[in-house]
Order: sequence, then structure tokens, then C-alpha cells
Amino acid sequence: MNQPEHRVFHSMGIPIHITLVGCSATEADHAAQKAEAIFNEYDLRFSRFKNESELMSLNNSNGVWHKVSLPLFQVLKKCVALSADTMGIFDASVGGILASYGYGLPKKFIRKTPFPTYRDLAFNDRELLVRLAPGQILEPACIVKGMSIDAAGQALSEVRGFMINAGGDILTHGSFNNGSAWNIAIQDPRDLRAIVTTIGIKNAGIATSGIYQTGGEHDGEKWHHLINMQTGKPANRTMSATVIAPTCEQADIEASLAILLPFEQTVARLEQRKLPYFLIYNDGHIAKNAAFSALEVPFDKIATDTV
Repeated sequence: MNQPEHRVFHSMGIPIHITLVGCSATEADHAAQKAEAIFNEYDLRFSRFKNESELMSLNNSNGVWHKVSLPLFQVLKKCVALSADTMGIFDASVGGILASYGYGLPKKFIRKTPFPTYRDLAFNDRELLVRLAPGQILEPACIVKGMSIDAAGQALSEVRGFMINAGGDILTHGSFNNGSAWNIAIQDPRDLRAIVTTIGIKNAGIATSGIYQTGGEHDGEKWHHLINMQTGKPANRTMSATVIAPTCEQADIEASLAILLPFEQTVARLEQRKLPYFLIYNDGHIAKNAAFSALEVPFDKIATDTV
């Protein structure tokens, strides 16, 4: 039996780890190259940090109608639908607030108060035109990152088994050696050297979102990247949220929303969608459902990655 093949490359500002089983070293190299090309394509279209990206061009359009590609148009429509579904708590316009912290600041950025929201976006469906309000900066990362992982996974579908880990968002396909599940450890946000639980999954996506991952200090106040756009302030009730779903896109979206939404709404939303979840609140309280508990395995069975 072939030993697992491990490949690492960098894209979207993070290392991407791929583990493949049931293939040769040459086949693993080819698979990793295909995956890397897909991640780079998504990065070039949707990055808020690359000057040459399509999203950066839109964010610098300064309130005029701007022609975009169909993939970007569709992602923005998804963002608007999600904003409406969450009463504006989620809003891709969060890019403006993050830019005001100096995190991904476009060259032509002019701070507007109050910040524009999804309601200020205008679309011309026939001509694929989008118009942002002056000073409106979009950041659809919680949708795009999962989409890129899923797309890479589709390109590797002929591989018997694989796991793609992009900064803690993971897609699994098939099984690990001997038909076993992919065992994944979940990091403790209170001690990043420790883990809080481990699970075994197959043919699923898993994402962990947390307020400890990306942040800093601005004008004497601490901030992180998960902003409740109803208040314009960083969410402060949930420290970490892990969600398992059929796709990485869904897992990433729901994990982000689990940080942003009130507790009761989060649980109701995840239970309605029958998704396993593991939540850690700022007071240390842990909430998980039976679907998640059914996937937990002893710590000593960890075989792969930490999220």
C-alpha cells in the first residue's frame, strides 16, 4: 500500500497542506499542482490585498459602475442574500471597517461614516455591472475561501483519498489508510498549543472561525476581523466556532456566522441545517450537539491535522 503523500504550497497568504492516499509521488505532485493553480486563480480574482486582483479593482472603483466577471458577480449576490438573511449582521462591506484599522487598506480608500452597507450596493444583472457606494470596501473571504477549497477538491476527485487544509478550513474525500476516517484535532483558542477535542470525518468539510485568529489594536482598542455589521464592532460573545458540513463553503460560512449571531439564533440555525457544531464562549462554556459528539474520537487516535 502506498504511504500517504504530503504536499505544501502557499496561496491566499497562507500555507495549503494536502495529504493524499492511494497515489504515487508523481500523481501527488500533479494533484498538488492542479490544486495550487485553482487557489491562485481564486486569489487573483477575490483577494482584498493584491493590487492586481479583480476585487481590488472593484474596491477602488470609487462609486461608479464597474464591470465584473460572472464569478465575482455571483459571489457578491451570495453575500447580499446572506446579509439579508442575517438582518445585516453579516455584511461583506466589513472591508471598510477592516481598512479603517489599517488591515488591507486600498490606495484610494476614503473613510465614510456611517460605513456603507450591503443595501448601498447596486447591480446591473444584464451587463454584470456593480456599483459600490463611495468608500465601500467589500471582503467576501468567508464565502470565497471555502469555495476555493471545494473547487480544488473537485479537481482532485479521481484521487482515492485526500485532505486539503487551508489555514484550518479542511475538506476530506474518501478515507485515510485502511478505510479509517480523517482524524482532526481542534485547537484550544485559550491555549494555542493545546487541543480541546478530536473528531473523525469522511467526505465532509470542516471550518473553525475564531476571534483570536486575525486582529490587532487601533486607537487604543483591540479588534479582530469578525465584525457585527449591525453594530460596527467586533463580535465578543463566542471565542471559537467549529462547524462540519457537506462542503467547505457551507462550513466556513456557518462557522463565521456562529461567531457573529446571538447564541440562540446560532444554535437554531445550525440545528435546522442538521450540522455538527462545537462552540467555545468567552466564559469558557462549551456547546456542542449530538451530531458532533458522535464524531469525536480519543485524543490518542489523532492522525492528521489541527484546525
